[in-house]
Amino acid sequence: MARATILSMMKDEGPRLLEWLAYHRLIGFDAVWVYTNDCRDGSDAILDRLDALGLCRHLRNVVPPGKKPQPHALSLAEKNRALFDTDWLLVSDADEFLHVKTGDETLAALLDACPNGTEGVAINWRMMGSNGIGSWSPDPVLPQFTRAAPEDFRRGWGVKTLFRPYRHVKLGIHRPGVKGGKENPERLAGFMAQAWVNGSGQPMPPSFMADGWRGSAATVGYALAEIAHFAVQSREAYLLRGDRGNVNLKQDKYDATYFAVFDRNEVALPGLSTWSARVAALVADWLTDDTLNRLHEASRDWHAARLGQLRATPGFAARMDQLARAADTPISALDDVLFVQPLAPAGKALVAQMRARGLPDAVIARQIAARVAALEAERDAREAAQLRAMGVTPANGF
Repeated sequence: MARATILSMMKDEGPRLLEWLAYHRLIGFDAVWVYTNDCRDGSDAILDRLDALGLCRHLRNVVPPGKKPQPHALSLAEKNRALFDTDWLLVSDADEFLHVKTGDETLAALLDACPNGTEGVAINWRMMGSNGIGSWSPDPVLPQFTRAAPEDFRRGWGVKTLFRPYRHVKLGIHRPGVKGGKENPERLAGFMAQAWVNGSGQPMPPSFMADGWRGSAATVGYALAEIAHFAVQSREAYLLRGDRGNVNLKQDKYDATYFAVFDRNEVALPGLSTWSARVAALVADWLTDDTLNRLHEASRDWHAARLGQLRATPGFAARMDQLARAADTPISALDDVLFVQPLAPAGKALVAQMRARGLPDAVIARQIAARVAALEAERDAREAAQLRAMGVTPANGF
């Protein structure tokens, strides 16, 4: 039976940690490695205990000054030979759940459904919304948040990649690459020749293999699997997340704009909640360990206390109101929302120039959206052509 491993980076994930771990153990991951940095809520102590119980492996990510936590953890992981002693590897955040939608919904079912010889599965995100919930709760994620973006929500087409480890791998949060590919054409050619498929089991084209981390209209696929990304959760949980900071040190990443874009609740998607009883039973079994139970409760208490402090700060109610208004933004109005974070440096510089000229953000947003749409259309056509040249019919009848 194939061995499968998850690699994750965490900070202050205590109340949700056991659910995430239990779910992925239940669907078939037999090894989980977690790097933590700067935990305030005892997540690191929880993971130490889980490590002692043989349920995961935990390592500290001591981030040097000027370094970013996530890239530094990935660089540490690349040197961890034991991590790569597996048949399949997935890099995943603690708010991401691999949702298999075929067979018995386990990892083995997904791999059985992929073509023979598959070496990587680029699985698209499915952005999960807040379900209109405002208050934070330490209760499990899966039964709370059961609404999501539709499959054609292009802003949510990022991928996470389940792949077979190989020599000279360069780890990335969305997909792996190859070290030294620019200097070593033979090494790059070997990587480019790998057989990757999308979440529907259809082949991926060369342009994606080269540097893609998002699906296109020709490659997006949800038939076999998706990554349920609980990026916002409740409004108070979202503010707690912003208080924690982020793994790439991006200032003000978790603002109302991000919430407006990713708090998507257009379709009911309760599939993962069917695992809730099994997850709860496994977590309850783990919590019969008195030490783990004490650490878990302490983490929940820390989050409740920290939220109490945030609620008492000036402007908290206003920020909650701002998120509530952001949540009302329909997909059809998102082109009027200026979302700068995903833009390349050139795009961000263009936004700065437009602002300096006094253009309103809504006007800038529409102009940027038009430019992005044109680039996406070019990529759609390019990847569709590449797939047809491979003898593959592009996804979605493109």
